[in-house]
Amino acid sequence: IVNVTAAIRRIRAANPLIMCITNRVTPQRVADVLLAAGASPAMIENPEEVPSFAVISSAVYCNLGLHESQMASLAALRHLLKEETPPIIVDPVAYGATPFRTTQMNEYLSHNKVAAIKGNAAEIISLSGEDGGGKGVDSAAVTSTAIEPARVLAKQRAAIISVTGDTDIIVSADGKRTCRVVGDAPMMAKVTGTGCALGGIVAAGISTSADDPYMGAVGAHALFTAAAMKALEMDETKGPGSLSITFLDALAELAENPEDVHQHVDIEELM
Repeated sequence: IVNVTAAIRRIRAANPLIMCITNRVTPQRVADVLLAAGASPAMIENPEEVPSFAVISSAVYCNLGLHESQMASLAALRHLLKEETPPIIVDPVAYGATPFRTTQMNEYLSHNKVAAIKGNAAEIISLSGEDGGGKGVDSAAVTSTAIEPARVLAKQRAAIISVTGDTDIIVSADGKRTCRVVGDAPMMAKVTGTGCALGGIVAAGISTSADDPYMGAVGAHALFTAAAMKALEMDETKGPGSLSITFLDALAELAENPEDVHQHVDIEELM
């Protein structure tokens, strides 16, 4: 708990600049959540600007939605990855859903070194080489089934793996440490862009915990999940519309008071 609290506190203290190449329907949600957590978002998509902005950013969050302009931005970013760059956090949206999507994401990951991969259970299982039963941004698999595939994938890619769903699983880049953040808020799935927003927070957490980026990712998941659980307890939350507002309020409050996060989620180390 102490390490998680410190990781969350570092985000506000450092105010990291997080460059986001994200899905067309989510930029405002991602930006709002990053601001509430204490980071500075930059929603950069023009391929002409992507390389120069990436090098001044604390981290880069890439949502692989694969719309046309986004693919051009990702291609522009690729040229930088042979040099010293900020941590790259990737969200392989709907990996395995179509042959085109699978091929493009495999090519991207085979050419690029990423610090972390964040996805739902189906995406992570499929990326590890197994059948994850993916169906777009939703998952037919529960996160408990993705623990071992996540460990395999972490070793394959030398990257932190974040699995989202009924509980969240985070695996260190060497596959030796695994943590579960317990707190299920199904209504969050009805608010557009929450998964993308979590990816941005993971980028912020990793960028400000250079000594232990795994713990930075755990802190990001804990903060995000705790905010969702806290928002659901608020009288003002009546449904997805009001949740989108109360969640931001809860996130901002917990980011300022990270010692309260443990009141809303359980954090378990797994063997």
